[in-house]
Amino acid sequence: MGYNLSYGKLPDNRLSPDNSSSPNASSLRHDEFTTIVLPVLYLVIFLASLLLNGLAVWIFFHIRNKTSFIFYLKNIVVADLLMTLTFPFKIIQDSQLGPWHFNSLLCRYSTVLFYANMYTTIVFLGLISIDRYLKVVKPFGDSRMYSITFTKILSACVWVVMAFLALPNLILTNGYPTRRNVDDCLKLKSPLGVKWHSAVIYINTCMFVVVLIVLIGCYIAISRYIYKSSKQFISSSSRKRKHNQSIRVVVAVFFTCFLPYHLCRIPFTFSHLDKILDDSAHKILYYCKEMTLFLSACNVCLDPIIYFFMCRSFSRRLFRKSNMRTRSESIRSLQSVRRSEVRIYHEYTDV
Repeated sequence: MGYNLSYGKLPDNRLSPDNSSSPNASSLRHDEFTTIVLPVLYLVIFLASLLLNGLAVWIFFHIRNKTSFIFYLKNIVVADLLMTLTFPFKIIQDSQLGPWHFNSLLCRYSTVLFYANMYTTIVFLGLISIDRYLKVVKPFGDSRMYSITFTKILSACVWVVMAFLALPNLILTNGYPTRRNVDDCLKLKSPLGVKWHSAVIYINTCMFVVVLIVLIGCYIAISRYIYKSSKQFISSSSRKRKHNQSIRVVVAVFFTCFLPYHLCRIPFTFSHLDKILDDSAHKILYYCKEMTLFLSACNVCLDPIIYFFMCRSFSRRLFRKSNMRTRSESIRSLQSVRRSEVRIYHEYTDV
């Protein structure tokens, strides 16, 4: 899933007449940016993700599935952890610490798992936006849409569909690796695998566009509804404003992590552009693609921000586990102390 190469390397259809990779393409794959900078960056987010998502798993383990929103967040935690497990393979490949045939394992397993979980996260972010829209704009709709049973069935369908798209890419990457083809994942696929891979790319792109439209539509609808209701019922709109702020967090994370990557991959989706662009243009696109892919990977560290700002149960449990108190709890405690002091003062003066 994703690019035709593991984690989006340069297309190797720009080959010299002897069917070997051109020197420029080879040097791009082995420069300091690829072998030092990228591995260090992925190592940082790998460690950060283990810490943040490990903490999220620990907290969500103590939270019941009371709402569909919480259940969607738990699915994102699982997808983020699975995606995080692919980072060490990316680090080993880019830093050239593994054997030459290591990339064949990367093409068959790690890359497929990376993209499958990335798009799983994208779908669940879209479902969260729909959930926020229904809770704010249509709170008295069909009760089945809000049931936890419906949420579990829908979530299971998402995982089944993503597995259906990913497994053929894994199975059909069955070519024998050699030093000439190991850098190009497409050359390790069967003819059917190449066709399936191309189909999955377009399916994933359509999936992203649909979720993008849903996110923007839900945000606009919620904002308009809150603006209208705030004029009539000022007191009742405070909670809805929090919903509006929470979906802003989702939109911000989505645009930061996934939009640059999908904009940058457009030239790589249309392979015939390789014949038009010169080496300098390819180098710029390569660096842009690698950095936007890194931004997509950073999603595993930004999702915990969504948990904290959008899920009250999560933030309360976090404060409770860390022996900290929320601002409202601190204010209530301070007010209670002041009332006690006033009562003691009056009792003393009465005597």
